[in-house]
Amino acid sequence: MPAVSFGEAPIPYPITRSPRARRMRIVVRSGEVSVVAPPFVRRRTIIAFVESKRRWIEGKVEAQRQRTPLGAPARCVSGAKVLCRGRQLELRVEPAPVETASLRFANAFHARVPRSLDGAASEAAVRRLLIGWFEKRARADAGLWAREHGAALGVRPARIRIGDQKTLWGSCSARGVISLNWRLVAAPRPVFEYVVVHELCHLIERNHGRRFWRLVAGRLPDYRERRAWLKRRDVGLA
Repeated sequence: MPAVSFGEAPIPYPITRSPRARRMRIVVRSGEVSVVAPPFVRRRTIIAFVESKRRWIEGKVEAQRQRTPLGAPARCVSGAKVLCRGRQLELRVEPAPVETASLRFANAFHARVPRSLDGAASEAAVRRLLIGWFEKRARADAGLWAREHGAALGVRPARIRIGDQKTLWGSCSARGVISLNWRLVAAPRPVFEYVVVHELCHLIERNHGRRFWRLVAGRLPDYRERRAWLKRRDVGLA
């Protein structure tokens, strides 16, 4: 397997030959690199192409590795950054003479935890509070947009479920249940709204055909710009 060399650790990349590919394409996802190329392109041509894009690849890989996690940060300690509504907000954790942990939001996340909790237990308590806060906001926002856009589209979901999906932002079941990822609260509000509209339109059109996208555009003419934020993340829509 070839590797693109930069830094101290070269990154190997698989090459996928696709008869549907019209040109070479580099994919950087979760810090991993892969290449899609037409069957007729020679291996040495592909390697030369990847080497010519070394700086671009390096920037992409580094940006993904340093990306602020969606929702709860990797470490729930004072000074950590929480991505919320498209903004990075500070998390402040205060050990206090209290029996249970609590969380307050005021342009930042303020958590108070019992002094008796050690580092790991304190972080776990703050993480639960943050996720609960995100779930509550996700449910409220989704309900508001579902009522507004659902009325205009003439549809109503059987239920809206807020979940902890790892690979999807949202989905719509055959029974009309819309499932949404609580991490959508990390996105700018117009992006979250787009996901709700996307799934509402699936109550009318189950596929992603032209009629489906016309329905989406009828509600959100700028949906492509909103969708662009999602495409930079390793999560999809169904």
